[in-house]
Amino acid sequence: MCWMLLNMPLKARKIQMNDVQLNGIQYFVLIADQKKKSKFLALLGEHGARSIDTVYAHGSMSPSAIAAAFGFEAEQNKVMISCLLKTENAKRLMEILYTDYKFNKPNTGIAFSIAVEGLAF
Repeated sequence: MCWMLLNMPLKARKIQMNDVQLNGIQYFVLIADQKKKSKFLALLGEHGARSIDTVYAHGSMSPSAIAAAFGFEAEQNKVMISCLLKTENAKRLMEILYTDYKFNKPNTGIAFSIAVEGLAF
């Protein structure tokens, strides 16, 4: 399919690309403590996550007076999990992270999603 698209005239390619339906898909990113990785992967699986990618990470912030004033700390032993989710599942998952896992509190985790619709690569 890709080879065919590349060899089509530009006008035909635009028509073909417009037929692709990406409505309702979110790129979902979650950053949290590595100890909770299994729980979060299971939660993502329950919500129909696709193309899950897991990366171990740690913060690189250096201590400073400004960071201390805002209560920022260098993070250690974090995991970043990204995946694709349906929009309704991403919203439901975000609610669970805020209520059950207290992502609305400092130093518990970060989660966000970006609509895939309209992105080009």
